Amino acid sequence: MSLKSPKDIELKELIYHYPFNPYRHYPFLKKEQKKQALYLKIMSFLEKEGEVLKVSHQGKKGLAIVRKLPWDSNFFNVPMGAIEAIFSEKNEESLISAIFDKVLSWFKEKGIKHITFKVDTNDINTLLVAQKMGFYLVDTIVTYLAVKNYTILRQIKPLFILRPFEEKDYPELIGIVEYAFKDYPSRFNVDPYLPSKGTLELYRGWIDNLIKQPNGYLIVGEKKGKVVGFLGYFSLPELCQVTGKLHVGKTISAIGPQGRGCYAQFISTLGEAPYYPDTVEGDTSITNTMIQNMWLTMAIVHGKVIRTQYVFHYFFDKG
Repeated sequence: MSLKSPKDIELKELIYHYPFNPYRHYPFLKKEQKKQALYLKIMSFLEKEGEVLKVSHQGKKGLAIVRKLPWDSNFFNVPMGAIEAIFSEKNEESLISAIFDKVLSWFKEKGIKHITFKVDTNDINTLLVAQKMGFYLVDTIVTYLAVKNYTILRQIKPLFILRPFEEKDYPELIGIVEYAFKDYPSRFNVDPYLPSKGTLELYRGWIDNLIKQPNGYLIVGEKKGKVVGFLGYFSLPELCQVTGKLHVGKTISAIGPQGRGCYAQFISTLGEAPYYPDTVEGDTSITNTMIQNMWLTMAIVHGKVIRTQYVFHYFFDKG
């Protein structure tokens, strides 16, 4: 069933009462704003050919937000999809299992072979059901938050020139992507059912999106006329709409062999030029202890971990 109207009361009620709202730890949002931000994010998925799958089980209601991922599919030559959210009237395994049954049937009917699902690390029942249903863990994502005029970041001696991306930087950026991500144990590289050659193509495509899409921002670090690293992020429209400020996230960064110290300088200048975002979400894998320690070290006051999520994949016909 497709549901694209923001007037659907049932959907809104489940979203507004969701105990694992991904914005619940934001320090600057009021309670109502946190609910509105999640609601707007779900609506954005439905505008991108997402579907709402409704379930009724033993008198309790639940639903899932699902969609195909044509962009990702092109890189791996595998039909891919995602469960963007699961909402249940009661956090019980039997109801959650019924939702997963509905979800897997929908993806199978649509010819999808590979599914991505991120679940809050506090949502124990959902992650247990996911594993019982055959989903396998590929990563755990930690999200940090820096807030302008709230988070005090350690200032370091500038060793690099930080500036907006210019078209002439593109070949050097692609070289850095290939250097940094070739053997990086991302969720795509560790998934035994995905061809490894698709991962680098996906990261190159991510850079292209940062350059081409109007909500993409790309900063490069330069030393002696050579680009040695970059930091990219996208604006988060659900938060921008709720607050009227510039909030960014979905970060991607990489440092080349001559860019040692560049990432620390990126962090120390968050909220400053060239784009002056009001908040920056920084995502990193739980396995990347270097980046985690960097965030903890650089944020002197009010450095926040706002979200932790398990990342699961599912693949039909594993045999």
